[in-house]
Amino acid sequence: MARVVGDGLKVNVARKPGEEQIIDLMALFNQNPNKIIVVAGTVGEGGAPNTCPISLIYAKDEKTLLVGLLRHSGTSANLRRDGRVSLEIIGADDLVMGVQGTMRLVREPMNCSDAMAIWEMQVAKVKQDTSPAQRVV
Repeated sequence: MARVVGDGLKVNVARKPGEEQIIDLMALFNQNPNKIIVVAGTVGEGGAPNTCPISLIYAKDEKTLLVGLLRHSGTSANLRRDGRVSLEIIGADDLVMGVQGTMRLVREPMNCSDAMAIWEMQVAKVKQDTSPAQRVV
């Protein structure tokens, strides 16, 4: 069941007052370069949801992600038109988190690849999406 747990990449997911159970998504991305695969959701041209996997992610700070995307992909086209995005992280030990915000283009093309562009995501909301019925292992 989804619940908002913060507005940055370091969140406390403890359910009891006074307890701490910190999840540091900034460290997760930066300590595992190109190994964390998220599902990105954007708004398609006709308003329908569009999803795609993304793995080129770097946390610049607790409120900012840098994301590498193919310049001419449907996802990049959607972000140019409507910058809203949701990233869903599903990992071991029942890590299921949604990061929502907006993206803006910061470099096109990337220095290392003419096929890629760098997008900057401003994090607005982080939610825990674990299920009481199922556990991700």
